[in-house]
Amino acid sequence: MTPDAKKKRPTKESPSTASVVKKAKVDTIQHRSEQDHKSNHNHQLGVEEGSFKPMTLTDIRNQISSLNSKVPIVPSCGLDPNDHEAVKAWAAEMQTVIEEFNLLLCCISTATYKWGTDRSGAADQNLGLLNSELTNAQDQIGSSISPKLTNVLAPVVELVSYKTIVTTSPETGEKTKLNYFKTQDNDPDFMLLCNTVLCRNAVMLRMVLMTNVHKVEKCITDYIKATKKDGEHSRGFAY
Repeated sequence: MTPDAKKKRPTKESPSTASVVKKAKVDTIQHRSEQDHKSNHNHQLGVEEGSFKPMTLTDIRNQISSLNSKVPIVPSCGLDPNDHEAVKAWAAEMQTVIEEFNLLLCCISTATYKWGTDRSGAADQNLGLLNSELTNAQDQIGSSISPKLTNVLAPVVELVSYKTIVTTSPETGEKTKLNYFKTQDNDPDFMLLCNTVLCRNAVMLRMVLMTNVHKVEKCITDYIKATKKDGEHSRGFAY
């Protein structure tokens, strides 16, 4: 049998090569999934690559409505104040929701903008009521929730010296002193107290946040209805 007539045996990938190929496929799928999630989030916000589209009141209301699903739950057994990492992670999730909530509220003034002479007296009154409720919601969150989260997420620290190394040059006999510093909690007892306060009130803090998010969603819905009613009333007197 000639060499050309011999059948070539199928080659097998080495375990290392196969694992690399498998990992590359997994990374590619994960990257595509992240891109799809980002694209979907941008689409919901009215933002496409290289473009800009202002959000309408309906868009803002829908985004605010979806925030309640992002609020972290409190375990049935509660949060353990001695587990600082778990408490900090819970506070960070709450802070993320509050930040997105405040940013969405900043878009409302653009969505409701009209030049003064283009707005009726009733429309001015409706807008004033809406702004008053939005401010009230932010004030409640800012005074009741944010300080407790900040105490856990950004505790007071101080810079302290923890090690000093002295070396002597064998040639000149000159001594060199190196000081090493690190940051540590300024008051560990106060830090534990902050964790305890946050854990003790976690359920109600979550309730206050979700209640205000729900109220703002309802306020925007009522404002849209009032605006539509005012527009129909104005057209009824047109001549």
